Amino acid sequence: MATDLQGNTTSTNLNQNALSVADRAFQLLITGPRPLSVDGSAIGHGVPQHAIDLGALKTLLLSPQASDELKDSVWAHLVRRSRSQGPAWVIGCAGMAMPGLKNLAARTTQGCPAHVVDDIVSEMVTNFVAQLRRIDLDRPNILPRLLMWARKGALQVRARELASAEICTETPEQVVLDTEPFMVLAEAVRCRVITADEAKLINATRLEGQALRAYAGRLGVPADRMYKRRRAAETRLARAIEEGQVSVSYDGQGSNSGG
Repeated sequence: MATDLQGNTTSTNLNQNALSVADRAFQLLITGPRPLSVDGSAIGHGVPQHAIDLGALKTLLLSPQASDELKDSVWAHLVRRSRSQGPAWVIGCAGMAMPGLKNLAARTTQGCPAHVVDDIVSEMVTNFVAQLRRIDLDRPNILPRLLMWARKGALQVRARELASAEICTETPEQVVLDTEPFMVLAEAVRCRVITADEAKLINATRLEGQALRAYAGRLGVPADRMYKRRRAAETRLARAIEEGQVSVSYDGQGSNSGG
């Protein structure tokens, strides 16, 4: 199980790279007398019907009570702003996705020296930004799909470095959700391999980058119990995928080949 970004030996390498630069820029945009904000009435789904800055909106989306529909509505709005209103909104999108991006950075750079970390993180951020122009906003799970592309970029750089020299001492944690993570989770719930709550747990703490301890605290559940719950669910999920009970084709269409 990958460790959280805090306390990871790679974390010192993340202090001066593309991710930290984007994070600092985002903090500047959401502070001061005129923080970058959206009109809540354009979002719906219970968002306050007035101007809400992206810092507050980010906190709202990290709440366990935030529905998938709310997240997609917010992300569709943010991506459209990034396409039509310039760099500030691109930075805004990166800042809103920072928990997930930091989680990806910690996991894909584990065991790598600083210069490789910089390359991996730079490609990850580049892929994320590039997909803002291309991502299909009519399909659900906008942020997870953006993070999927960011992860692909990061792993491509890592693989290239590994092919050229033995510079990384550890391989990244194996992740079974390589193509369409949310479709895999949805199919696993449909096949009763994991519960809906377990899918939300894996979604929040693995794909969106929320710290498991904080997630457990918001639900009032002891963190050690939540760790065990996630480990058990991921073990069942990995076994079901290996045995063909749960599968998702590259076009994102789920199938149950286990009967």
